[in-house]
Amino acid sequence: MKEQEIIELLQGLGFKPQETKIYLACLQLGISPVSTIAIEAGIQRTEAYLILEKLHKAGIVSFIEQNGKKHYSAISLEKFKKIQLEKVKKFEALIPELKVLEKVSGRPKVQFFEGREGIKLALDDTLNQPRGSEILAYFTGEGYYQDDPEFAKRYVDKRTKKGIKVRMIGADTLATRDWTQHDQAQLRTTRLVPSDQFPFTNEYDIYGNKVAIISLQDELLAVIIESESIVKTQKAIFELAWEAAEKYHR
Repeated sequence: MKEQEIIELLQGLGFKPQETKIYLACLQLGISPVSTIAIEAGIQRTEAYLILEKLHKAGIVSFIEQNGKKHYSAISLEKFKKIQLEKVKKFEALIPELKVLEKVSGRPKVQFFEGREGIKLALDDTLNQPRGSEILAYFTGEGYYQDDPEFAKRYVDKRTKKGIKVRMIGADTLATRDWTQHDQAQLRTTRLVPSDQFPFTNEYDIYGNKVAIISLQDELLAVIIESESIVKTQKAIFELAWEAAEKYHR
């Protein structure tokens, strides 16, 4: 796993950017004084001390005093894992109460995601449906999928194993055509349309009672809208586009 991916994962657990740097420095150095940790993290000593104290209160780092100075170290990964699992247990205990609050009648539910991890979460949500379901998608193979082909492969493998099919309208580019070579094996039917007339830079996924809008180039973000009414309209628009795309398909 690349360092940037580790940083993004830690930030997904609630670490702020500077806290992530300090935590990773503690892991790499072992027990060390503030000055050494600050240099490793590339952060000023005063700021590093404040962050270390905050992480200590959260139970993420520990310290001992040597010659009147504090020396910090990251807690064991097993203890770190236990802390995260305790958070999950507390959240699960709240789910019944949260579900009561969640029921806001008549309003579409909207979720917003940012960054690489956000896009992964949004795409994984498309797989939370029964075996044999279908995703309707507007698609481009360019952008994020080219930058992270390993994730793209894992996602498609999971979808295929769940038996979730896809009907896809894609911009006719080399990157998108590369995907179509595996359509049959990956439970996908694709119709390509001219990229100069239909320059898709985003992906739209229509599934279940949701629509996911995913920006794959430049800004990396995703929005999931949960609404039966909106899905009904988007499905109708897709079927209209699917029928029109047949004349371009070859």
